Amino acid sequence: MEDVNAHPNTQALLDAWRRLSDDGIASGGPTTEDYPDLVGRLFVLNHVAERDYCFRRVGYSIERLFGRQLLDHNFLTLWSEPDRRLVAAALSAAAADRGPALIRARGETLTGRRIDLEFALAPLLGGPSIPRRFLGLCQSVTGEALLNGRPLRRLQAIALYPPAPSLDPAIRLVSTQ
Repeated sequence: MEDVNAHPNTQALLDAWRRLSDDGIASGGPTTEDYPDLVGRLFVLNHVAERDYCFRRVGYSIERLFGRQLLDHNFLTLWSEPDRRLVAAALSAAAADRGPALIRARGETLTGRRIDLEFALAPLLGGPSIPRRFLGLCQSVTGEALLNGRPLRRLQAIALYPPAPSLDPAIRLVSTQ
């Protein structure tokens, strides 16, 4: 993912993911006390089948925002039909490139009230195989008070930022003479 002006909570999550991915230790960085509303906005997805990214863990703030329990539901069903393929492609790119993707979205209630959201989707790396799990963050960019307590019923993708390409060369040329 190229440098994007992300919400401070999103940036904190991405920084922690990078520290964990680099050396497996998250010490020396900010703590949850520095970002008190971050934990309730976290979720974990498990890629169980093509176009099926099942919620394995869901923070209380996300379930409150959508007005229902999301555990074991497909993450893609939250998105409007035309955007499901885009979101699935962003998740596939994050897994293949082993880096985080960011999605800017607009959430809408049945009464037409809208807020802007930011989703960070970071693959949980556990060896050389393609990651099947993702750490996610659903961060409101505009105030949730605009919803008047109404749950979000659909999401529309506004912008997708795939992982930044690796700077390591994919092909190495060796010549012997």
